[in-house]
Amino acid sequence: MPLPAAAARLRRATPADVAAAAAIIGDALAGYGLPFDPDGRDADVKLLGSRPDHDDFVAEQGGRPIGIASVGPHGDAGVAWISKLFVAREARRAGVGRALLEAAHEAARARGYLRVGLRTRVVFREAIALYESEAYTLTSAEPAVLETGDVVYFRALSARPVDNG
Repeated sequence: MPLPAAAARLRRATPADVAAAAAIIGDALAGYGLPFDPDGRDADVKLLGSRPDHDDFVAEQGGRPIGIASVGPHGDAGVAWISKLFVAREARRAGVGRALLEAAHEAARARGYLRVGLRTRVVFREAIALYESEAYTLTSAEPAVLETGDVVYFRALSARPVDNG
């Protein structure tokens, strides 16, 4: 699947992508003064490309990973959860995040999910703008326990973003 970023491509993640994914996430978090927590909040990155009930993706450019995303079950029937959608700083604003998000939506639809949700941090303003442009709506009802600074968004998979251009 071609991406808008020059010479970028999207592929399925494998366990060999874990170190690169951790580096992308760690760098993104550091840009906001946030820690990478490999034994806590970010522990699921160790499972990238290895869970049969998840669809994990890597965007790469010139053979180097520049973005990641994961989608899989969250415990609620019909609801998939998008996790670890991060793009390397130098690849942002080029459509990479949107392409990863769309790949996650397609994978969730293929598995029969009707809705997708995600948790993000309020400081990720650019990511929130992307989610809202893709028909995500803010909710505070799920999950019941959030960390300070977190917000949750959901969207129906049948929903398509409105073109305001």
